[in-house]
Amino acid sequence: MHRVFYRYWGSTRGWGRGTGASGMTWDASIDTPRSISDLRILLVEDDDFTRKLVARLLHDLKVRNVQEAADGMGALDVLRKCNGEVDIIICDLEMPRMGGLDLLHALRTATGNPMADLPVIVLTNHREADTVKRAIAYGISGYLVKPVAKSDLVKRLTFAMQKGR
Repeated sequence: MHRVFYRYWGSTRGWGRGTGASGMTWDASIDTPRSISDLRILLVEDDDFTRKLVARLLHDLKVRNVQEAADGMGALDVLRKCNGEVDIIICDLEMPRMGGLDLLHALRTATGNPMADLPVIVLTNHREADTVKRAIAYGISGYLVKPVAKSDLVKRLTFAMQKGR
């Protein structure tokens, strides 16, 4: 898994500090969101309907910056391209190519990864209890049961903002 992580990130240059799309300098150590609408979220879900539903809920919550990926490999690519400008990942556990557990493993265990403590909220079905237990071992910030309710999403985002990983 370490090879997959470094193949997509290359080196760790630019992590923690970078230039955002606006051209303004970004420093992860001081740039913390003040409200849900300030969050920079990466939504990782292979099911188009569920991804659009959660994206719509985030839009309704006035979240202005939502990146999307259809699987873990796509998420690694988005993280590499956006130079670390993500505050929270919302991630399905069961996906093709690279599932949520593999993505969590890549984020949490790769040596020198400055995003190792990035808050991750997992999306799950009730029947995935063992998988959720494994995700908890990787230090998730919370989980949401599908179909996602707006009130639950607000609770999980608020908790993740306050507590981090």
